Amino acid sequence: MDFARQRSADSRGLLRRAFALIGVAVAIVAALPMAAHAQSNDNSLAGSSPSDGATLGTSPAIMTFTFQQPVGSDEAFTVAVGCGTPAQPQSTGIPLLGDDDVTFTVEVLSPFPKGACTITWLLRDDLDQAIATDLIAFSVSADTPTASSESTGSTIPTAASGAAASSIGDDVEAVGSTGGSVWLGGVISTYGIMILFGAVALISFGWPEGPLYEITQRFTFKVWMLALAGTYLHTAALTSSLTGTSFTASLNPFNFADTFTEGWTGAAAIIRLVAVIACLWVAYRPEAVLDDVSRPLAIAAPTVAVVTLAFGRVSGNLALIGLIVMILHVMAVAIWLGGVIFVGRAVLAGPGENDLVHAVKAYSRVSAPAILVVIISGVAETMRLDGDALFTSSHGRVLILKLLAVGVMLFVAVKARAMVRMRLGRVDQLTRRSAMRLRRVFATEATVGVIVLMFSGWLLAINPPKVSLIQEREYALVVPLADEAAGFSAEVSLDPGVMGLNALEVEVLSAPTTIVGLRLEFDPEVGSYGRGTIQDIPLTGTGIARLSAADGLPFDVTGNWTVTLSAVFESGLSAVVSSPLAIVGEDGVVPTTTTTLVIGTSIVPSETTVVETTTTDVTQATTASVVTVD
Repeated sequence: MDFARQRSADSRGLLRRAFALIGVAVAIVAALPMAAHAQSNDNSLAGSSPSDGATLGTSPAIMTFTFQQPVGSDEAFTVAVGCGTPAQPQSTGIPLLGDDDVTFTVEVLSPFPKGACTITWLLRDDLDQAIATDLIAFSVSADTPTASSESTGSTIPTAASGAAASSIGDDVEAVGSTGGSVWLGGVISTYGIMILFGAVALISFGWPEGPLYEITQRFTFKVWMLALAGTYLHTAALTSSLTGTSFTASLNPFNFADTFTEGWTGAAAIIRLVAVIACLWVAYRPEAVLDDVSRPLAIAAPTVAVVTLAFGRVSGNLALIGLIVMILHVMAVAIWLGGVIFVGRAVLAGPGENDLVHAVKAYSRVSAPAILVVIISGVAETMRLDGDALFTSSHGRVLILKLLAVGVMLFVAVKARAMVRMRLGRVDQLTRRSAMRLRRVFATEATVGVIVLMFSGWLLAINPPKVSLIQEREYALVVPLADEAAGFSAEVSLDPGVMGLNALEVEVLSAPTTIVGLRLEFDPEVGSYGRGTIQDIPLTGTGIARLSAADGLPFDVTGNWTVTLSAVFESGLSAVVSSPLAIVGEDGVVPTTTTTLVIGTSIVPSETTVVETTTTDVTQATTASVVTVD
């Protein structure tokens, strides 16, 4: 009995101890989240640098904030700094938590100015509720002289071929290895088409006896084969360049269909190839030009082929007028250059009857107004595409070389026309001696003309300074920024202008000298706890830098922001221009809170060095096209 009673007592004691342990365990488990939450809610700032009430000699490079208790991974710490009266937002980096889980470091991206400053900090939990917040007031007794440093951690727009000073280079780089083939094919194609057009024109209005000569038939057919080979090479190379396919694959004519949809240049290349193929008939039978039934088609095919040469560049201001001018230009060049080659190689091949004399005289008469049209249209296109950048842009400098060659060609042309008047003015037959002398002069004129064509092909590979390579687009917000005293003006555009990622465009409209540093800053309203962004812009002169909306600049809070554009010039001076900017929510509602922002400009003496730093969290952007003015 005693043994049984003792065993029962031991069992009851064991059960009581087990229940007690279970209760303790449950209490501990239940207390864990409460303890954690209590720890978070009770957290507070133990110290900071700068500390509250401190006076600093110069701006700190890094700020530190140390908390009493470890900060959880699901908690967020934000910092906003304002300096001056009224307070102006300052650029700071992302708060980074140290390995000790209690100390945050914040990089100062642009030195704080001299004067009073205030730090507003906030620690939030995973429910976005405030755990702790406070203000830290300090002052800076002197401005901070700093040296330029390379931008790190920022994704910036990349310099590209462009319109206007070179960014992003001002040259248009050919895709892959097809640039040389596009140029060579274009020159050969243009050469052959212009000769064929010049031959058809001269036969039609000045040498109806031409098709009766066997040399004329052989010459036009050889020229057609040259034009076809050059046009096919040009079309294949252009297809490779525009569609991204290999040059070997682009030789397949079934791949040319994609080129037709690649803008005016691609469509013109395909139409030119078709027109050149259609020229086979008139090249093989030049007498078709004289037949009333076949004349329209015989003249139309080479005419269409020549007109397509004007579509090599349909861009820039007054593009439609420019296209009309270029059509007149290429047709006049075809009459001048194509005619001189045809006369030199076919008409002046040897002595002959009075029909040869009449042909040379007819060409001399019609080439004079053609030369005048070439000069006038060429000047008009130069003003439209180059303007006052003729001597300062790559396109302009190559154009100068072309103009020099045109001048030589013009000089030889005048001499040749004078010789025609002198030797053929009162004769009815073309002697061998006269034919040889005239042929040498016309051959010289034609040779210089080929050099001119080579320069023309080169110019098509270089973007003119007054033509932008990027498409124009509309932006929801356009902020003009100008410093008239410095001669600097720009526009900053955003789209859609709401919280989140925004497309960005920076266009420099004028600059006094070359820009050696250009920086854009967006700073939120003090106390909004938003994160500012800073972006270096690689423009060295007037031009455009652009980021797409998918990879644009982020705005994490709505309200009043400040946009600041800082430019450092080669002369040593700088301009800083600011303007207020309102960022709205996705619903388009404008924030009700307002802050008075000062719009100001300043010229910084050359002794002051502008800071060249950038945030590590500027943007999630990728590189974007940039166009500058050379």
